[in-house]
Amino acid sequence: MKIIGKTALLALLVLLMGPLSVSGVMADGKKVAIANLGPHGALNAVVAGFKNGLEAGGYKEGDKVTFEYKDANFDPSVVAQMITALEATNPDLFLTVTTPITQASKRVVRDKSTPIVFAPVTDPIDAGLVPSWEKGSERFVGASNLQSMQTVFEFGKRLLGEIESVGLLYNPGDANDVVNVQYAQAAADEMGIKLNAVSVDTPNDIPVRVAALKGVDFIYLIPSSMLQPSMPAVAAAANRDNIPVINASPVGVEDGNILASMSVSWFDVGRQAGLRAAKILDGSKPSELSVFRPKPEDHKALISSKRMDAMGMTLPDALSNCDCVK
Repeated sequence: MKIIGKTALLALLVLLMGPLSVSGVMADGKKVAIANLGPHGALNAVVAGFKNGLEAGGYKEGDKVTFEYKDANFDPSVVAQMITALEATNPDLFLTVTTPITQASKRVVRDKSTPIVFAPVTDPIDAGLVPSWEKGSERFVGASNLQSMQTVFEFGKRLLGEIESVGLLYNPGDANDVVNVQYAQAAADEMGIKLNAVSVDTPNDIPVRVAALKGVDFIYLIPSSMLQPSMPAVAAAANRDNIPVINASPVGVEDGNILASMSVSWFDVGRQAGLRAAKILDGSKPSELSVFRPKPEDHKALISSKRMDAMGMTLPDALSNCDCVK
């Protein structure tokens, strides 16, 4: 009986196993590290959309790309450690989910040649990530969830009638929140609406801060890294005072906690980031790609029939054909 040598045996194994690396990943495949702030319906939709966009660009999970996923469970103290652990897996590209994670990656990721795709970052120019909406930087490009405040306020008028004031909660320590306040103030000034912006330093402050907004026509809940995970607390406090809430995410509307949402699809935002990531994996540079910025037509309304009933409301004629009541 002929004994097969080690070299021949290794060659035979390679032929039988196919073009796999030692780790079991396709030899010509790519690895993407996903750094998420925490598990949340909207952020999960971003990740799902990102994978969809990558697949549309030719990178199907398990075929041409694999993922390393970690989240910080909304704990800022572990973000740097999480990003460092992901970089240790030697990814070809990072997806950073939310502004805080993206800004942290700018400091923490040591290999400056690793491209970083973000989604969502409200204003990546203000955050110092890219020079303009038309092009990314050497390291960064991605997708924004910057909502049209005029679109939100106009929806509020159609839903609630003439409005004089809008309440807004924000975290003063989050650049993303501060930018939202600036855009909201500009829209309010242009439309002749009074904006009452109240700062929230911790989620424990929410009941008191919501009480300070009593008397506004509605509260707009911005896409805040602090406030969106605390949506149930905002809804409970607002509902006690019968203050309508319009959310920047559909989360909370279908179960009747929130009256309505006017939002950009978080899945679509993630998908736009994924399409850009696919181009980078194909060889494009972040600086050669544009940053996705939602247009008014990218916004979609959702209204809770359950919450309307609880508030004694009926759907106004202006929205009778919206096909947006659940």
